[in-house]
This record gives sequence, C-alpha cells and structure tokens, in this order.
Amino acid sequence: MPDANLLIIHQGALGDFILTFPALTRLQTYYKPIDVLCQNQLGKLARSLGLAENWYPAEAASFASLYSDQIDPKIKTLLAQYRNIILFTLSAQLEQSINRVADNLSCRLPPKPPAHQRIHVAKFVLENIFNCGLIKKEDATLDDIPLPDIANRPRNPHKILLHPGAGSIRKRWPVSSFLQVEAVLKADGLKPEFVLGPAEEGMAAELEHPNRIVHTLGDLPELAALLKSAGGYIGNDSGASHLAAYLGLPTTVIFGPADPLRWEPVGRAVTIVRPGLQCRPCFETEPANCDDPQCLADTRPQKVLEAFYRVYSN
Repeated sequence: MPDANLLIIHQGALGDFILTFPALTRLQTYYKPIDVLCQNQLGKLARSLGLAENWYPAEAASFASLYSDQIDPKIKTLLAQYRNIILFTLSAQLEQSINRVADNLSCRLPPKPPAHQRIHVAKFVLENIFNCGLIKKEDATLDDIPLPDIANRPRNPHKILLHPGAGSIRKRWPVSSFLQVEAVLKADGLKPEFVLGPAEEGMAAELEHPNRIVHTLGDLPELAALLKSAGGYIGNDSGASHLAAYLGLPTTVIFGPADPLRWEPVGRAVTIVRPGLQCRPCFETEPANCDDPQCLADTRPQKVLEAFYRVYSN
C-alpha cells in the first residue's frame, strides 16, 4: 500500500502533461496522495480524471517567487508537506530554489527528450522516473497502462468530434480538408461536430454554418466531458487529441512537421496519418515549416477517413 505522498511540479502544456499520465498511474501504486502544481486548467483536469487529489495553480504569485531571492513562505510550507517531489522543468534555477527551502526533491526531469532522440515522450518519462528510484523496473513501460474505463460510459456512437486547431499553426491541416471529411461523415450517416479551444476562436468564422455544431471550450474538464460523450475523434497533433486518445475514443491524428514516434497519443484505438516522406520531422529543430510542407499538403481527406474507419469500426 502507498505510504508516502508526492507532489508533481510540471511546467508543460496540455499535450506534454497528458503524456505524463501513464507515469502518474504507475506512481499511484507507490504514493498517496499525489498532488500536482501546474497550470490551473491542467490541475483541474488531472483532479477530474482521478490522477491527482489536489492541485495548485502555477500561475499564482507565490509560485513565481521561486524565481526570486524572496521565496513566499506559503510555498515553503507547501513544499514541506511532501515526502517526495518530482520537478518537470528545464530550469536549473527552479531546482536550486526548491532545494534551498526543502530537502525532498526526488528528481528534476526534462518534460521531453532532446529533439534528436526518437523515443516516445511517455516512455522517456517512465524510464526517467525509474532511474530516480521512484518505481520498479517492470513499471517503466507503456505496456498494460491502466486507462479510463469506457465500458459503461453513456455516449453517442454517431457523434464524431473534429478538432482543426493546434497550439501551433504549423501543425494545422487546412480547415477546408476538415470540411471535406465532415461531408463524407455526414453522407455516411454520422453526426460530426467541431471543437475549438479558446486560442482557436479565430477559426470559428471558417466553420460558421446554420447546420453545423461548433463547440468552443476553455475548460478542460468540460472538454473531457464532451469527448466522453462522443463515438470518435479526428484532429491535428494537439493536446485535445492526446486527451481524446487517453479517454478511449477511436482517435485519428493528423501529423505534419512533428514526429509521431515521439508524440503519438497514448490510447486504446489510435491511428496516425502522415505521408511517407524522406525528410525528417522538423517541428522541434526548425523555427518554421519549409516553403513546401508536403507533410500536411500531401495528406488527403480520403486517407484520413480510411484511417479513422479502421479504428472506429473495431
């Protein structure tokens, strides 16, 4: 039985954070409670999914004091409550600040492997947590990761969610291509609906139509609830796609300049669409896409639909 508490401090965005979920499920065997200090919305999501008992918003001024000479006493008190702390950051300064006020920092881990290292991010996280001595060797694997139970979930199998956004516009497949996918899904008797995040509201005008449902959500537990109600999902390489896959939806993800060997979502039924190209994925090594980004331009709606139906019909 777990006999020690644990605080996870994570500075990444949604996709990076979700790829720590396999590690969190492993850590729950050893530590209780597990709490998180991260972006407020990410913490709410982890709590709603049962992956964390409490969360603390990284946006708080008291947390920002860790980057100053005068650390807020509330942070000192908070950190002292935990037997173990895992810090996901590239900041050596943050590690030094925590070590100044606490002696329970188990390890500092980069949230992802170096760009040249072709290892899945979730596997990288698990192996590093094992190297820190926090889990056993047999648990440092993506095999048989516990995933949310979907057996008795009320959902509409005909509702297919389409997410044309992504945190970076470099990863966005054209909205016109999503509209072609929507048309085929409708012709096949399915009910596609679009999902946008708060940073993607500018795309709403392209989707506006009296017979089209477009959800614009800023709350991650609300997004999770919407995903749980659907029968399938098609989207770009984004945090929303990672969440859809983790929650068990038949999920098809359109990759462009990013490397699916590193970033493929973890889930029960996931297919990746990316043309077979000679060039290596450049998203993490180049500041912009090339002049002719065939990794997105050569992805045809028919290929996306074929990939989706492979997982949707099983």
